[in-house]
Amino acid sequence: MVIIIFKSELGMWFDNAIGKEKIQSIFNNEFDIQTIEIDGFSMVNLSDLRFNLFCKNVPKKFPDKWSKNRFNALNLIITFGDVIRLDVSGSRVGLLCLPTTISFTGCSEIKVKHDVLNLYCKSKFLTIESIRPYLDERWD
Repeated sequence: MVIIIFKSELGMWFDNAIGKEKIQSIFNNEFDIQTIEIDGFSMVNLSDLRFNLFCKNVPKKFPDKWSKNRFNALNLIITFGDVIRLDVSGSRVGLLCLPTTISFTGCSEIKVKHDVLNLYCKSKFLTIESIRPYLDERWD
């Protein structure tokens, strides 16, 4: 399990992301990610780095239709598109770390530094692909 804390040096991590409207409409522009598990990341579409994340901290406001089914987390898929630079070294995941995400117009970055994993990705843009309710049995 990888638990990470996203922080942005320039406002919210999603301020310049493509698809930020999902957060604005679903969560009233309040999705300050605190505790995240990285389920995985992979290169897709020739030069995009996609992350599959689970967020344990569910915002207070969410769609009423989500209440019909039980959930205790959110599944968030984000993509760093058109990667300019990618450096990954390490031997495993399953660690606590404090990554930094930065999203400008025309440039987005994520940095993870830990004893067993270092990851740096710089891309031309950040896209919020999807946000869905998720039931994680470990977090009951």
